[in-house]
Amino acid sequence: MGELPQSLIDNPRLCAWFDLGVPGTVTLLSGKVELGQGISRALRQIAAEELDLRIEQVRIVAGDTGVSPYEWFTAGSMSIEMAGRAARLAAAELRERLFAAASMRLSGAAGTLQADAGCFYLDKKPTEETYWSVARDLDLQQAVSGRAAPKSPADYVLVGEDAPRDDLRAKVAGAPFIHDFSAPGMLHGRVLRKPSRDAQLLALDTARTEAMPGVFAVVRDRHFLGVLCEEEYQAVLALERLERDAKWSDSVIDADPALRAVDLLDRLPGQATVLEAACAPAAFNGEVYRAEYTRPLLAHGSIGPACAIAAWDKSGIRVWTHSQGVFALRDQLARVSGVVKENIQVEHLPGAGCYGHTGADDAACDAVMLARAAAGRPVRTLWRRGDELRHEPLGSPMKIRLAATLGEDSRIAAWKLDTWSGAFAQRPGWNGGVNLHAAADGEAAWAFAEPLDLPPHNGGSKNALAGYDFRQTVTHHLVKDLPFRLSALRSLGAFANVFAIEGFIDELAQAASADPLAFRLLHLSDPRGRRVLEAAAAAADWAAGSEDGRYLGLGYARFKNKGAYCAVAAEVSADEDIRLTRVWAAVDAGLAVSPDDLRAQVEGGILMAASWTLHEALPTAGARITAESWLDYPILGFGDVPEIFVEVVSEARHSSAGAGEISLGPAAGAIGNAVARALGMRLRDLPLTRERIISAMLVEN
Repeated sequence: MGELPQSLIDNPRLCAWFDLGVPGTVTLLSGKVELGQGISRALRQIAAEELDLRIEQVRIVAGDTGVSPYEWFTAGSMSIEMAGRAARLAAAELRERLFAAASMRLSGAAGTLQADAGCFYLDKKPTEETYWSVARDLDLQQAVSGRAAPKSPADYVLVGEDAPRDDLRAKVAGAPFIHDFSAPGMLHGRVLRKPSRDAQLLALDTARTEAMPGVFAVVRDRHFLGVLCEEEYQAVLALERLERDAKWSDSVIDADPALRAVDLLDRLPGQATVLEAACAPAAFNGEVYRAEYTRPLLAHGSIGPACAIAAWDKSGIRVWTHSQGVFALRDQLARVSGVVKENIQVEHLPGAGCYGHTGADDAACDAVMLARAAAGRPVRTLWRRGDELRHEPLGSPMKIRLAATLGEDSRIAAWKLDTWSGAFAQRPGWNGGVNLHAAADGEAAWAFAEPLDLPPHNGGSKNALAGYDFRQTVTHHLVKDLPFRLSALRSLGAFANVFAIEGFIDELAQAASADPLAFRLLHLSDPRGRRVLEAAAAAADWAAGSEDGRYLGLGYARFKNKGAYCAVAAEVSADEDIRLTRVWAAVDAGLAVSPDDLRAQVEGGILMAASWTLHEALPTAGARITAESWLDYPILGFGDVPEIFVEVVSEARHSSAGAGEISLGPAAGAIGNAVARALGMRLRDLPLTRERIISAMLVEN
């Protein structure tokens, strides 16, 4: 069976994964939370498949520290790869033990037993025994051995099919999100963030705020300031009053309006790490082609800002949050509150957009800090849009410099890539720090830890190694001292690295007078990679070329160079404006548990990539972020959404690979290449806004 997945190693007992306490239902316990990616349905499909159950017989409890197994964070596109495999092995073992118990009760050979929907049949005749009747004979405290063989993909009935999404009705017509959650006696809290990272609170007059209608309390803990009110709008008004009456020291942070965030990468020292070369580096002989690509400082841009609810009484603390890492959050809340973690329960509720380390953890800490003064009443906190844009963990700016030469055969003979970025890992608890705003503002001992980057081929170096067959040397330069709060944002460094690689591939194809598709295939021997490229190109009718103002571009990558494959073809039109009109994608993620969810993940990644590529950049004045609203940070609008076509070319014989981040880099590369074709010139600095295009054209002319 091979090595057990880490999730099973960390949670070896069967009772950590399954509960059969309710007849007719098997409860699957999971540490992976639902972020809209469909993981809850996929895990239920896996469990139901192995247990010969209907999917409606399997319910899931996920992301609740009181009952769920610890499974790290819901991050890195690893839920299907890790949690899915763990659930499959645990379910296979549970089924084997249930059959053994039924065989003992029915005095029948195991081979003559069958099960359907949890009911046992002996020689195809119904019996009185069920999973739930024989479960009383099992010791679910025993560890999963991993020796029970899961089903062969050839025997799958549920896995590989599109099961109903029973959560969609509530999302459309109900109130499933944390922003809709309410608890009896709940107070509404708002927190006043410091105007800059180095600001100090000099004076505070709370009298006028405390005298306002509905104000329950004004809370101060060093530089942590907040209000508690009976009604939500009262909290909004009270926070505005408190903001006017708080006096802060002047910031000494550089505020040069001409200095972009990405420019700081050259002004600050970097720590270089050379990644393993794909093969021995070659000498740069002949003409050397060079290019530099950049991406700006990025926000998550979640439609609903960070929100949380916390209740603190004599029994302990209970928190509702849309955090990706409920266990890590619980552990840091224990450090901050002084309450032992066994008396803290953190429960996940869906938020309005995530895919990375958002402000969800901070909002939860805000709620806990305020709940200390709430006399046992629950407290709901909600961030303002300006706070969300300025104070949430952000995606690092990046700069990628490339150099390459072509051989006499018009193939790439040498390739060198240097990529610069800040850190991509500052989640709660990482590098020993609490890493939560309220904690850092309230207590100097909880100051943010030094930024921590991830191992090579992750973080800023993710997908920096081009997924093609040529000699290359890749170096990642970690710039730790960027003056922004940086952490994980969907695909981490892969988005910018693939955008740069795929753009440069097109530049080299042009230098070699080669078709971009043919040039890629010339350097790609992996049959799965070739298959997605050819499928995306065929879907877009690549052979027809550009005509009637229609311009195509290609992008390709294998996520982390070891995960799922994705190729994207993008079409832009060029009339009075550049507009993304249609996008085609082909994806190979191995065994697709739910093809519909796989397609949805690819579509969502394409839309996020389109927004980043064409619109998004956090405005800064040197080291200061100046964004206040969506006017300062525009995102893709409904009117800008292109037609998207996704073809799944996966085969069940390949293991499942994560799909949440695979399409972002290829989509950015495809859009960038299509825009270059449309303009007859290449823009290498994201985003490719109308203003930037006009400026580049004026310089060109």
